[in-house]
Amino acid sequence: MNIDTTFWFFDRISEDNLCLLYNGSFSDEITNKLIELSEYNILNNASLTKMKKKASFLMAECFQNIVRHGEIIDGEEIDYVDEGFFLTKNWQGIYYITSGNLVEKHKIPELKRQLEKVNSLSKEELKQLYRDVLANQEISEKGGAGLGLIEMARKSGQKLDYFFQDFDDKFSFFYNQIVLKSMEEVFQNNEESPFELKEAIEYHQKMTDSNILIIHKGDFSQDAIFPVLNIIEENLQKEKKDEVSKKKVFHILVELLQNISKHCYVENGKKEGIFMIGESDGCFIINTGNLIQNEYVDDLKDLLDQINNLNGKELKDLYLDKLRERNIPKKEGAGIGLIDIARRIISPVNYSIIRIDSKKSFLTINVIA
Repeated sequence: MNIDTTFWFFDRISEDNLCLLYNGSFSDEITNKLIELSEYNILNNASLTKMKKKASFLMAECFQNIVRHGEIIDGEEIDYVDEGFFLTKNWQGIYYITSGNLVEKHKIPELKRQLEKVNSLSKEELKQLYRDVLANQEISEKGGAGLGLIEMARKSGQKLDYFFQDFDDKFSFFYNQIVLKSMEEVFQNNEESPFELKEAIEYHQKMTDSNILIIHKGDFSQDAIFPVLNIIEENLQKEKKDEVSKKKVFHILVELLQNISKHCYVENGKKEGIFMIGESDGCFIINTGNLIQNEYVDDLKDLLDQINNLNGKELKDLYLDKLRERNIPKKEGAGIGLIDIARRIISPVNYSIIRIDSKKSFLTINVIA
């Protein structure tokens, strides 16, 4: 994951009210935190609050589908089977939920049959099919996959979009996208979705190629940070790293997210930013991106260049000076978080600033922990 990847994603999802992408293993703890973060974003968007119950239900169904297929297959435990992809986003009043998981190729024809059956039925026919399946117990060997698809179609009121992409000689990646519209949106526009499944697959491929675990674009006010940190903390527990290294990574994460929360350009009452974390050669790569006012660009460049030219002792001295500045009015120890990050990493604090317009620029910070 290089520094340019951050703007690549931000540029494509900049108009989204929220966007969350996750690429990795799924557990109950991870799925709960993903739902928690998504619900926080929904509740802080007035146009989405009526969708909260349906969106949470559909997300849970998607997670169950990923986990359902990520088990021991044919008595053989395969490391990558529990890997999955999840995307949730809101754009112009439409809520999208996309999931991806590995399925054995010989099971695809039956899965396609179920999907085509579900997509061919009306609302009332889906309701009756659901009752019939419950009564006759005609469910798949995976414990209810057919029922899950029926419920996804019933709750969303839309056709299920899907695609199978080759993974290897035994598996394919099964992508499924649900579109959830408000009643106003359904009434005003019945055209096809402007965000196509192929775009979500492109995002997943980009994440896989760049070894990205999670991307979150949205409001980075203080309360929104905690679910993100909980997801990362859960993943850190699985890493074969010593506790000191894990604490260092977590501390850097906190500082970078707080940096967005404190210094992001406020637009329409929100602090919009993007956060990404990936892995490479046993290290975590952390990227953050946010809009900043142009009037702060020169001072920020000077600070970052100064930080990158100091040795360990000089950074410590500068850090202590900034701590003392906290008691001086109008200074408040500006930049202390970035200095603290620089003290904890070996490589420089890599950064990029792209001018957006006369008022604001896009700042990307990239660190290896």
